[in-house]
Amino acid sequence: MKHILYLSYYYEPDLSAGSFRNTYLAKTLSKCLTEFTHIHLICTHPNRYASHDKKVPDVEEHGNLTIYRIHVPQHHNRFFKQLISFYYYQRGVWKLLRKIKFHTIFVSSSKLFTAHLAYRISKKTMAPYYLDLRDLFSENLAEFIPYPRLANAISKFVRNKFEIPTLMHAKHISINSEGFRDSIPKTYRGKISFFPNGIDDLFYGWSQNTELSTKRMIVTYAGNIGEAQALHKIIPPLADYLKGSHTFQIIGDGSAKHKLEAEIERYGLNNIIIIPPVERSQLLNYYCNSHYLFLHLNDYKSLEKVLPSKLFEYGGGNVPIIAGVSGVAKKFMEEELKENIFIFEPCNFPMIKDYMEMHPYTIKFRMEFIKKYNRQYITYMMTESILAEFYGHR
Repeated sequence: MKHILYLSYYYEPDLSAGSFRNTYLAKTLSKCLTEFTHIHLICTHPNRYASHDKKVPDVEEHGNLTIYRIHVPQHHNRFFKQLISFYYYQRGVWKLLRKIKFHTIFVSSSKLFTAHLAYRISKKTMAPYYLDLRDLFSENLAEFIPYPRLANAISKFVRNKFEIPTLMHAKHISINSEGFRDSIPKTYRGKISFFPNGIDDLFYGWSQNTELSTKRMIVTYAGNIGEAQALHKIIPPLADYLKGSHTFQIIGDGSAKHKLEAEIERYGLNNIIIIPPVERSQLLNYYCNSHYLFLHLNDYKSLEKVLPSKLFEYGGGNVPIIAGVSGVAKKFMEEELKENIFIFEPCNFPMIKDYMEMHPYTIKFRMEFIKKYNRQYITYMMTESILAEFYGHR
């Protein structure tokens, strides 16, 4: 009997790109394995958003997949609270490992924490690990800490002490953005694969409500409201400029929500509605009843390497996408989404203002994109990659 240890901080029913990616992947991997292989998946109870606190069992059995959920404190997407939450997670993982046997490790990690935990477990047990790298860490630290000298010092320390050893020790690294490839050390001798997030079945080919009124245009953003998204820098001035004709729906929560609320109050706006995180089926209903879908990343250098998962949800439909992005995300939109999109420089209000004011409105499906980026196909290819790496077969 072979056993796989699967580490993912987020898993269903939590609401995050990591949760959606790993829920689909774990279930697909489970289906592709024989009865002689068992997956032990260790995640957390829902904790990303305080407004989405769903009750689920500590342990679930699904044939050859066992899910263990660890209780951690709510962190509200604040960095130091995330550190505390992860301390509880890693402590719970080590406790569970006293009774779990495993031969190989699969780890999916956005911040460095879970990946480095897999590295430590691997060093102790000699079990190889396959790393799914979903975000950068040391580079983000350099820009998100508001004190440049301190930020650079911490970033270099984290990069050399934690990040490089974790990357170098991995048997295989998969990335969900081609922008991350250059952050992997040139001396790494393992294989690097690119597996983007893809379009889930729920968002595959959705369309705008044909009875949607155009008397007042609805612009919808869904996702995290953090410093990386910087909605407080762009949404309030845009909503103020378009207050006679547009309503903005912001669906989500996050560490910079208070900044957005402060700007809304400062402008005296009543055409911005903040909605707590919702289930994905409800989210789809919001998309179908929107005229535009909005995406924005802050003007940080490290964010130029990110490929936002929302592009796949948004791109699965026929509604125009407005995106304040640069780097990899900009290139991906231009080369893959291609149609019915408008890209502006992050935080550049004049650019987006002119588009909203002058550009004719159209809806159009991006059929080539929808066919190419099916989550089911991407996940199946990733599953084959994992099996080939661990067991030498597909």
